[in-house]
Amino acid sequence: MELKYITQDNIDESHINITSAEMYTEFKEYNQRMLDMQKKRWRFLRDFWGLWLMNVILLPIGVMSAAAWKGSLIYMASGMFFPCVMLAVIYIFLLVYFIGIRKMYSWKAGLAISCILIPVTVSFIALAAANAVIIYFMEKEDSSIRDEIGYPHFTQLVGSFKSFVKDGEVYGVGEGVVYGAGLQSESAEQVPEDPFAKYRIRPEDDMGMLADNDINKE
Repeated sequence: MELKYITQDNIDESHINITSAEMYTEFKEYNQRMLDMQKKRWRFLRDFWGLWLMNVILLPIGVMSAAAWKGSLIYMASGMFFPCVMLAVIYIFLLVYFIGIRKMYSWKAGLAISCILIPVTVSFIALAAANAVIIYFMEKEDSSIRDEIGYPHFTQLVGSFKSFVKDGEVYGVGEGVVYGAGLQSESAEQVPEDPFAKYRIRPEDDMGMLADNDINKE
């Protein structure tokens, strides 16, 4: 997304002073873009936390079953349960370090790390395959948003609205809507006072209607 009015400072501060119709249009487009990116980010986070939840549930079950099931290559070879636990600890360390900390969202890396568990019990083949699939979708979502402006949080901007002049006509911006004030001026710094401003009410469509029962007050 190319930005003409919104600067990096605006993005860092999550705020912008809107002084023109063009800036307001870009402001709306930017916030809509951030909303779209947030949806993709939520899909990534769903897969990310799903990966850890799946491992928290299945890893202890698989390790504990290794002592009772012949599918444990380590247990059948050594007759000891301790090496199974140590291998599971090494797996946890590698998964947390490379996927959680280093953010290496590569399904190949995830599959390689998961294969460490197979000697504990061959049932971990299913866990390794599931890890690879989830990390693949994580990588797909992350690569689609990584180069976008506002990554990784995609915070929307809060706008401060001021009067501005375009082609000599004074416009106002209030509550996220641009409206014509029906006034003329050469610059925004010299906007004449609207004598009916205090009587003006703005319904949802923001047509700037005047309340008939207030016109003759004062």
